[in-house]
Amino acid sequence: MFISMLLASVLGGSGQPAPDAELSALRAKYVGKTVWVYGGGNFVCSGKAAGAGVQGMFDQPVTILEIERLKGTFPVKPAKDSGVLPAHPVHNPLRVRVRLSDQFRITSWRGYVRHKSSACREVTENYVNQADLEKNFSLTPPNANIRQIFAEYLRNGPLSAPNSLGLTHEQLLWWRGIPDEPRGDLNTLMKAQQWLWLGPPGRGDNVFHFQNDRVVKVEVPSMGP
Repeated sequence: MFISMLLASVLGGSGQPAPDAELSALRAKYVGKTVWVYGGGNFVCSGKAAGAGVQGMFDQPVTILEIERLKGTFPVKPAKDSGVLPAHPVHNPLRVRVRLSDQFRITSWRGYVRHKSSACREVTENYVNQADLEKNFSLTPPNANIRQIFAEYLRNGPLSAPNSLGLTHEQLLWWRGIPDEPRGDLNTLMKAQQWLWLGPPGRGDNVFHFQNDRVVKVEVPSMGP
């Protein structure tokens, strides 16, 4: 009797798996919705373009097609934009399927740059949990102020990247995406006094120092050996 009661409790009392409240809420919030990716995203293609990196600008929308809960342990990158931190194993992560807009372009593929991206219109990515997903995707587009700040960059391309000094947490998030450190949810990032993107081994890291919600100092990796 005790075993039967325990099994019924674990399965939600009806012989069926207990409902996943987090997953249901995320599906209602995101699936079928147009969203924007902080930093433009740095997705990895599957299918015939497997392994290709594809990226857009911060103001180019995507559509969330599906969110599911994987059962078991799967690799998840702690920061999608990082080229340094490896994926780490996560138990029962979220898998998100995303349709990219036509403006997204393949940026790295077998040593070549800027291939046609028609082979990579949909991607899937793993996320640790709800907080991890929410610090990557925004349900609202970048506001007029953010668009104005980066208007020159959008006209002239990445070589004209703006000076980061004076940017707020929110502006830097839209521009570069989530940092490697600190870890945590979006609220944690917005209160941190320092953001760090790991640089090449032995050359230092990209470190952004904040004071009163403004970048006041930027450290960049050494270009030497």
